Amino acid sequence: MQHNKINKCALAVKLSLLVGSAALTMPAFAADQVEATEQVEVIEIRGIRASQEANLNAKRYSNAVVDVVTAEDIGKFPDKNVAESLSRITGVGVSREFGEGEKITVRGASSSTNRTLLNGQTVATADWFILDNPGRSFNYTMLPSALVSDLEVYKSPLASIDEGSIGGTVILRTRKPLSMDANSVNISLEGQYSEASEKWDPQISGLYSWKNDDDSFGILVSAIKQDRKVVREGIEVLGWPTNPDLDAKVPSHIGVPRFEQDRERETLFLSLQARPNDNLDMVLNVLDSKVDANNQNQNWLIFVNNNAAALTNTVIENGSIVAGEVATGGTAAYNFINRVSSTETRSIDFDLTYSAETFELHTQVGHTKAKGGTYRETSWEYGTPADITGYTFDLRGGKPSASTTVDASDPTQFRPGWIWGGEKPTTDEETYGQLDFTIPVQKGAFSAVKTGVKYRAAERTQDRIAYSWHGPQTMTGNEDVAGSYLDHIFASCYDLAQCGLFSGTVNIDAVVNGNMTQQLAHNRAVMEQIAFEGLNGVPADYAKSLNLPEIWSVEENILALYVQGDFEGEGFRGNVGVRYVDTQQTSGGYEFSGDSWGLQTIDREWLTPEYLAWVETDNDYSEVLPSLNIAFDLSDDQILRFGAARVMARQDWNNISSSITYGSLDVAQPTGSASNPMLMPQIADQFDISWEWYFDASALFAVTYFHKDVKSYRSFSTFVDERYWEEGEEWVDVTFTRPQNGPGGKTDGFEVSYQQAFGDFGVSANYTYTNAKRDEARDLASPGSGLVEGTSRHMANASVYYETDKIAARLMYNYRTEWYKGLHYNGDELWNDSYGQLDASLSYNLTDNITLSLEAVNLTNEEVVEYNTDKARLFSIYENGRRFVAGVRMNF
Repeated sequence: MQHNKINKCALAVKLSLLVGSAALTMPAFAADQVEATEQVEVIEIRGIRASQEANLNAKRYSNAVVDVVTAEDIGKFPDKNVAESLSRITGVGVSREFGEGEKITVRGASSSTNRTLLNGQTVATADWFILDNPGRSFNYTMLPSALVSDLEVYKSPLASIDEGSIGGTVILRTRKPLSMDANSVNISLEGQYSEASEKWDPQISGLYSWKNDDDSFGILVSAIKQDRKVVREGIEVLGWPTNPDLDAKVPSHIGVPRFEQDRERETLFLSLQARPNDNLDMVLNVLDSKVDANNQNQNWLIFVNNNAAALTNTVIENGSIVAGEVATGGTAAYNFINRVSSTETRSIDFDLTYSAETFELHTQVGHTKAKGGTYRETSWEYGTPADITGYTFDLRGGKPSASTTVDASDPTQFRPGWIWGGEKPTTDEETYGQLDFTIPVQKGAFSAVKTGVKYRAAERTQDRIAYSWHGPQTMTGNEDVAGSYLDHIFASCYDLAQCGLFSGTVNIDAVVNGNMTQQLAHNRAVMEQIAFEGLNGVPADYAKSLNLPEIWSVEENILALYVQGDFEGEGFRGNVGVRYVDTQQTSGGYEFSGDSWGLQTIDREWLTPEYLAWVETDNDYSEVLPSLNIAFDLSDDQILRFGAARVMARQDWNNISSSITYGSLDVAQPTGSASNPMLMPQIADQFDISWEWYFDASALFAVTYFHKDVKSYRSFSTFVDERYWEEGEEWVDVTFTRPQNGPGGKTDGFEVSYQQAFGDFGVSANYTYTNAKRDEARDLASPGSGLVEGTSRHMANASVYYETDKIAARLMYNYRTEWYKGLHYNGDELWNDSYGQLDASLSYNLTDNITLSLEAVNLTNEEVVEYNTDKARLFSIYENGRRFVAGVRMNF
């Protein structure tokens, strides 16, 4: 038990509960509301109920529509990163494509139109997955929950907070050493078991904080290591093109894939804080977080649209062929993809606050940089002879089926097809500096005037290199062997039984029926050895070529100025302000002639375009963003809030680049996507009105209505252009999709929140209804038209807990209805079906300093189901499985 002196804010509310195993203080914005009236003694309380009281207290005394989660509360969640913790907040949805929360939506706004700030600043992020395109959304796999002290979700903006969000701004706060006891130690040791991988993975985190006797200097060091074997199995359709001969949509490919990844996350955090006197406070934060994400994927595929003319016994639903049969002469192949991938973020931030009697000066400067992506990929394809290949498929029902006349567990059935690969690294970098002044005033209701300036210089890049094992000179020094190194591989490894290319069998029957689930397992180590080292005494060789259309960079310079007035009076408080933002963007990419298929070989004489130049396109715009927040105290325990603002969100980096990409060319009707450097940002006018009733220290009932008038959504147009198909040695037409600024629309909805404690028990629940509509007419022939990304009409959270001095248990359910995810990489509309997840946690305080814990994630083993607009057109069903975590936490 600890005793502290703090200022009293209101007799009706318990203030400044020191929450968390490290004596965490309340978020800064709540402390700003404390008035110096008298000194009271507060006893530190730990636990679920105490942290919820702290969360509610911070929300109650904020000057905007804000939700808060403290570190103690995060510690009670079975969450391994911040996105999963955010999913408990009203109006926040999370995506879990690989079983772990990665990206969020807020109030129907897509992940790319929400901002995440660490201590008020940008954190660079780069995705590891090769199919992800660089966007504005933050990848939360980089931030374990143990790193943060508390998080705040601003649903109504302040002029003093960075622009860039249509839905909401998430601000993560890290711990500070002078806010903790000297020589504080926090250690967590855990083991995580995943049903999908059938593996136990270690997870360890540690924190040490020290400060000197006079509280003028402190050091905090935190280290986190989390390993996870990720296994995802399922069924997937790679596209739904309209086949003109059948006048119906037909699955392009149907595959039964198995994805495996060794995910290793290491995070280091250092905080130095100096407070030489009562006026000056300085904090230096350094973050280094890395995720090694090497992965492999095998996919046993049938090429339905390629064999559309031979389809029989078809079943058509809503103009789509959802079941059928090819008796013989079909096309099928194994794709084996091996990737060396990672992502790393580094940030350094210096924060200085000087408080004088007549003003407060705050300055913050820093630099953040991320690099990530796939640094080496090898994709092998082995096919089957057409005369022995037949198949049947049925995509209906909760468990589709797919079978072939080929025994996919027999490696002798498969013949060489093609090998391709390459690199796709990305970078994200930003340097920032800001200066803020706060001047106390007594002018009518105004209590303070804040003004400031901020400058951000950012750059996002993507490189792309293609590997060609069939390239020239790949057999230099081995003239006695005919052809290229690719020819040598396929002559030696003439089926999958040769060269040690397979390593047993695997059964992928979790979500699929039929014999396509019985497969051979590929030998990743041998494949990579053959591709990159050599085979039968012949050294490996492959040509490296720049894939010119996919290489780009975008520079962005942002200057922001703001002024904000804080006001308060008898029974009301709030702020009013305006933020001016000037944005200058430069998008660069290659312009080239088509004589080298868009490639430039860099390690030998082979492909060189006759014309090649780096071309840059400038796009500049400025916006004025006013905001108003006001809270009325209807009574001692009831608050009425109103907020109005103009907000903006810049377009995704990839969309404003100069890139053009396309998928497989060996299919009927290949597709691709192109970017548009002249896209303008999304602008929206919004207002919120909420009623909050704090009928007990740990109880709340609140209702909020929100409305957003979006001025322009991103739309898409299409065009057709030729691309060279190397394997078939011919030019083919590709249909490309390009983004453009389209008509706007309106989003409105309401949120209902309730929480209350009943002795040792407690309950928390919230519900969000969102109705998002676009002014653009819905045209099924124009993919994406009339749709709003990221919006679930209904979202709900429910949590019940039981807590005593010894035991704490919590059961949590998170649910959202279906949502539109944007365009698939093949140009089709991609939807995620409704998803609900049940999680649980149990902890036992062995001593005052040692806690045993048991956590369960996805207890009901929910599947991720995606479809193409009509639920009959299945895109994928993935099973990520349950996870269980057992651990011990020690605090000293």
